[in-house]
Amino acid sequence: MLSTTPEGEKHVLTASNQTGRAMVLNRPKALNSLTMPMVESIQRNLRDWEGSDLCDLIILKSNSPKAFCAGGDVVQVSREWKSGNQPGAMKFFQNEYQMNHHIATLKKPMVAILNGYTMGGGVGLSVHAPFRVANETTVFAMPETKIGFFPDVGASFFLPRLDGQTGVYLGLTGQMLKGRDLLYAGIATHYVPSERYPMLEQRLLGLGTSDFDAVNAAIEEFVAQPEDSHIDYSLAEVRDAIDTCFQYNTVEAIVQALEETVKAANPTVTTWAQTTLKQLSQMSPSSLKLTLEQLRRGAQLNIQQTFAMELGLAEKRLQS
Repeated sequence: MLSTTPEGEKHVLTASNQTGRAMVLNRPKALNSLTMPMVESIQRNLRDWEGSDLCDLIILKSNSPKAFCAGGDVVQVSREWKSGNQPGAMKFFQNEYQMNHHIATLKKPMVAILNGYTMGGGVGLSVHAPFRVANETTVFAMPETKIGFFPDVGASFFLPRLDGQTGVYLGLTGQMLKGRDLLYAGIATHYVPSERYPMLEQRLLGLGTSDFDAVNAAIEEFVAQPEDSHIDYSLAEVRDAIDTCFQYNTVEAIVQALEETVKAANPTVTTWAQTTLKQLSQMSPSSLKLTLEQLRRGAQLNIQQTFAMELGLAEKRLQS
């Protein structure tokens, strides 16, 4: 049975079944963009359920077919800052990062069920969970460099830990990945077709255990394998080029490597290099430099240290 969260907040609903608990993001007109009350509601539920013997497993999902969560409500945060309420703007980031860290360190299994746009703050809500299920509609992106910000919500931790230089490429360019791409890139842990989602959720909510292996096995019952042995990963043919071009520690060196790669014999690689150069040219130059340094440092930090670093960066970025 669905119910609204405390204080009349209707943008995060809750559901329960036996020892399973679920949170349902319910702000569809704004593509479930996170507000302060939503962050507070999610954090409150996490605290209550983690400490309850009646809860074994937590699901986080959306009621919108278009979006799991398209990010944080940056318009409101920017408005707070410009109106002179800098502490209020920073409080949003502080609370959001605390929520992300709580998800990353949660002692009970949490399953993020993703559909539609999963960007920015929506990535922070999901990527730190031990189980992340994508379907054919799921679209991932960290587009912050385009708006003069940087990939936050723990991106400093998870992006550098993707295969090779994939995370650096995604963080700098804001490139979108869709469907199975999330699984192949390591962003999702499972791929389940959307028509199986209701059965998956019912299975999980009635599972009655907090054993991580049992949860994984339950999700595996619903996964879909490719129809043939071919892995249809959109980055497969350019993976080597990504590692070659994005291995450098300055944006200038990355751009130079991409310009050289335009001359590649493989037309797919050539087109990719041209497209990537265009993408980078549309981003904030200072954000690109900041993001590259952030991701290089994040590779050496633990999860708590990355959130501390990002909070400092967020304040400096808003000041500028």
